[in-house]
Amino acid sequence: MASPRVLAVIPARGGSKGIPRKNVRFLAGKPLIRYAIEHALASRRIDRVVVTTDDEEVAHVAQVAGAEVLMRPAELCGDAVPLDPVIHHAMTTWEATRGERFDAVVTLQPTSPLLTTATIDAAIERFVAGGGDTLLSVIDDRHLSWTSRDGAWIPAYERRVNRQELPPHFRETGGIVVARRECVAAGRRLGARIDLFEVPARESVDIDTPMDWWLAEKLLNHRRILLRVDGSELIGLGHVYRMLMLAARLIDHEVLFVCREDHRLGSDLVRQSFYPLRTIGDDAEFARIVAEFAPHIVVNDILDTEADFVAGLKARGIFVVNFEDLGPGSRVADLVVNALYEESFPSEHVVWGPAYFDLRDEFVILEPRPLRPAVEEVLVTFGGTDANDYTARVLALLARLPGPAPRVTVVLGLGYGRLDALTALLAGLPLQVELLQNIKTISRYMQRADLVFTSAGRTVYEVASLGTPMIVLAQNNRELHHVFARSENGIVNLGLGTAVTDAEITAAYQGLAGDAAMREQCRTLMRRHDLRRGMTNILTLLFSRYEAFRAVEHP
Repeated sequence: MASPRVLAVIPARGGSKGIPRKNVRFLAGKPLIRYAIEHALASRRIDRVVVTTDDEEVAHVAQVAGAEVLMRPAELCGDAVPLDPVIHHAMTTWEATRGERFDAVVTLQPTSPLLTTATIDAAIERFVAGGGDTLLSVIDDRHLSWTSRDGAWIPAYERRVNRQELPPHFRETGGIVVARRECVAAGRRLGARIDLFEVPARESVDIDTPMDWWLAEKLLNHRRILLRVDGSELIGLGHVYRMLMLAARLIDHEVLFVCREDHRLGSDLVRQSFYPLRTIGDDAEFARIVAEFAPHIVVNDILDTEADFVAGLKARGIFVVNFEDLGPGSRVADLVVNALYEESFPSEHVVWGPAYFDLRDEFVILEPRPLRPAVEEVLVTFGGTDANDYTARVLALLARLPGPAPRVTVVLGLGYGRLDALTALLAGLPLQVELLQNIKTISRYMQRADLVFTSAGRTVYEVASLGTPMIVLAQNNRELHHVFARSENGIVNLGLGTAVTDAEITAAYQGLAGDAAMREQCRTLMRRHDLRRGMTNILTLLFSRYEAFRAVEHP
């Protein structure tokens, strides 16, 4: 059958007991029936698209979508009427009234919204090439199954093996039926020569129940999301942990991590978390991965980006989200999340502040413990490389304080490079110190501490979520711009640590440690902020902005 004329018939009744108004109900932003109509209209192999219905609302929606409509006679509208006479009526009525004649009829069910135009075309091409009478869409549904015989349950398989070792067992999806015109009659569409066309599992969904609807909506909202992030001894792993937490919330989507190959700490952490990962040596490799993966969304957690880099992604129609970005690329991105920084000039695409801090799960599940009357335990944690070695400086100051010394826990970052010198220092100090490095969970140490010394980065938010009083020493000028670490949020921030004297650090500690009421006030101010909803807020904003972007760019 060379270049046959093909009629597509989409049967769509108005009534549906399982899901009321199913065919016109909105699924992922548009009426269910519109998916089948749009896919059929886009086909290279279909000449005419006709919806047959008994319902005026269905007819209206179908016409708006661009389909032709035929209203069924009363005798073809009952619940018990099979599809064969409905399809036959549509074909013969159209041919008689419009003077057209078709070689083949393809039935497309509106309840299979995930069927793509490419699959429909491939099925029709297979039918034409095969020269058969009827082609049915199927899925390989092999499983260990059972049946009954003479009142007893018996296996419907010969050997009990793994599913993939079972022989193929094809189940009709109902999504596509292609038949030669001569095989379409009031009581049949199946000819003598049957061919089966296997469709992808994703496209086999047939909506019959609310659970089917839920699954279809999930799949239709599925997106490809590329997470560009790095982690090393120098920059730490905070960015990678954030993207891993984001990925854990993106279970409905396809996620790909991309890391620099020379930043092994970050890529190894992603690999150990079992997420898909590609490593790159230069921008050209990244561009190739973007072209291959074709993401809908790219999330950059690599600090300051260049405008050309972000513009290049946007030129591909990609929605671009940047975290902690103060570079030129932040002005070009679609969404920038700067939880640590305050925006000087408000921009609609930039959000900042504690509402968008991505608190790690280990903190979300913990609650503050009651404050003790006196400071008995101090946590010292400056993370990363602790470039200014505040750790050693604070320990030396604590050792010189009069009176009983508190217990001290020290948590070092991965990049701390003076461990031998610190160990030697501790050997000569009258302090009880627990020294830890490269630990997976730090929250319990923050929770049990009475006071924390830390730098002005992400740790401030984490400590605040537990209401533990803290003294902050900024490592660099960038940290001075972090918005949350200030007195109105209950945080004693001494500013740039290299510009602060030992006497000022000692006075701050003595003032906070010696005043239980002040520590309680610090906790009250910190706990005003609901830091546990940060990731939820980020995801809600990200996808709402993405859908708005998609409506404009790809209506």
